[in-house]
Amino acid sequence: MTGGTEERTVWQGTPSQLINLPSYILLLLGAALATAGLLFVRNASRPDVIGEEPNPVFTWMIAGIWGLWLLMVLVQYIQTRSTRYQITTERLRVTTGVFSTLTEELELRRVRDSSIEKSFFARMMGMGNIHLMSADTSTPRVTIRAVRNPDELQATIRRLVRELYDRYRVREIDVM
Repeated sequence: MTGGTEERTVWQGTPSQLINLPSYILLLLGAALATAGLLFVRNASRPDVIGEEPNPVFTWMIAGIWGLWLLMVLVQYIQTRSTRYQITTERLRVTTGVFSTLTEELELRRVRDSSIEKSFFARMMGMGNIHLMSADTSTPRVTIRAVRNPDELQATIRRLVRELYDRYRVREIDVM
């Protein structure tokens, strides 16, 4: 309890996997091009002899490329999936990690400014990133990545910050 009111969760979520789509596509194109190149080299390096088995080295290399592609996609998926955001009436918690986790907290009463970033692709999907600038020296800037309805979430954060400013009588002084 802080200031006579109980802290409660206002919003929680994770980044959308759609932010990984461009990377997935580039990785897929790279694996497909590498496969095509290896098949070309394999076919160019031996005369066409009916009944001759292709060199298994090329088959293993192609399998290795696709295995590596799958591993890279899986790593990106797990990294995105293991990030969790929780906004309470007092703070923002960002938890990352799979086996070991790290939770960073930002007191909302320390938030000084915010902005929303929406790439073309993100706008088409109704998503965006929210950047929070704070007076906290350990976390001066926090980004809530790839969330749906970022305008609505930013408005909620702004309302909570204003309520905390009023409750703790926080005032900003600009010094020139």
